[in-house]
Amino acid sequence: MKSGIACKDSPMRHFRAVATALCLLAVLALPQGAGAERVTSQAPPALGAETAAEALFRAGLAEQRAQAVGAEAELFADRMARLYLTHGSSPDWRAEVARIHDPARVSALFLGAIEAQLTPALIDDPALGPALGATGVSTETEGRGLELAARIELTRPGALSAAALRLGRDQKRGAVSLAALRALLNVTDPVPQMVAARLNREVAFARGFAAADGFEFPVTPDDIAADLMLQLREIRTETRMRTELTYHAAFAPLGVAAIDRIAAARRDPAAQRLDALMARIESEVLEQLAAETGRAAARRLKGTAL
Repeated sequence: MKSGIACKDSPMRHFRAVATALCLLAVLALPQGAGAERVTSQAPPALGAETAAEALFRAGLAEQRAQAVGAEAELFADRMARLYLTHGSSPDWRAEVARIHDPARVSALFLGAIEAQLTPALIDDPALGPALGATGVSTETEGRGLELAARIELTRPGALSAAALRLGRDQKRGAVSLAALRALLNVTDPVPQMVAARLNREVAFARGFAAADGFEFPVTPDDIAADLMLQLREIRTETRMRTELTYHAAFAPLGVAAIDRIAAARRDPAAQRLDALMARIESEVLEQLAAETGRAAARRLKGTAL
């Protein structure tokens, strides 16, 4: 399907220099995106680490992010099964991966990752300050909640195809919302970060698989990186299309004026700082879960799945 709201391409230079899987981990590009809800400009009082972590958890919509991660677990399970399991995916494999990605568990991992990030310097960071006070989160949305809801919705059976049909109809009739959605995508240009996060996640899976002796022959980080580089064009195209469908599903029904307001809100420096932090935390959580899933795949391949 021809793209109607395509954002800027991820430059190949982000990945050409990748010689090992460690290099892939080093090139993670964090987005300039916004936080889940509009962050006010009121300066907050000083907060302790525990209170700050809870505030960031709420401001970054970490619980909803955990729900999205859980909903997308089946897609990850099927993709990894095609690559690593002799007989491909199966209901019991999907169930095992779903247990690893249980939203309540993932939510706790988010909170732990947030707490680990909260150094005194970060707590006192004036760019994050508006998100940490008692009045730091307002009800004026930047659309992150809608975006997360769309991520979840697109995992339901038939939802992705239906979303593609809706986007195709809008493209055919030249809907004015497409230009607004293109502008919204280009505020943060999320595709390069999302591609890098997926590469890092798959490296983490391969490392977990190798750590549990899943490979029948020696595999080096160079081997993993080289294999992923061969898939880069496909991964970039798939990621861009899914992002476009998510944005269209989340925001097209709102109309151009609302989309423009969301784009303006996402340019807010405090919102961008919060979203960059939450993107880094989500990537770390996904890598932790992927390594655990890789170990589970190796056990399954050897006939010792739990």
